[in-house]
Amino acid sequence: MTLSSASGVDYGECPVCGNLSLPVLAMAPCGHDEASIVHRLTSPGVVYSWTRTGGAEPTLLAMVDFLDGALRAAAPVAGTETVAIGDRLVATPGSTTPLMFVPTESTDP
Repeated sequence: MTLSSASGVDYGECPVCGNLSLPVLAMAPCGHDEASIVHRLTSPGVVYSWTRTGGAEPTLLAMVDFLDGALRAAAPVAGTETVAIGDRLVATPGSTTPLMFVPTESTDP
């Protein structure tokens, strides 16, 4: 399963200091009393780290950097059995989780 970069999820930005958060929180986690500005995360991110859980239903999990490393998120990966550090993934809402990653249509940088 692959998604185009037109897909995506929302992330929040503090209007005071620019702190980014995923998911969007009503109040920015940096402590400022301003409501987060909501942006759409449509560009792919780069795998920073990954692991696989054991058990009856193993799950591939990745930590992915977006926006040139300004935003890092961790979530399950769907649509592939393996990822490597440096692979590009797209964030999308999951069917059973608020966030999941899927491979991009193209792995070209």
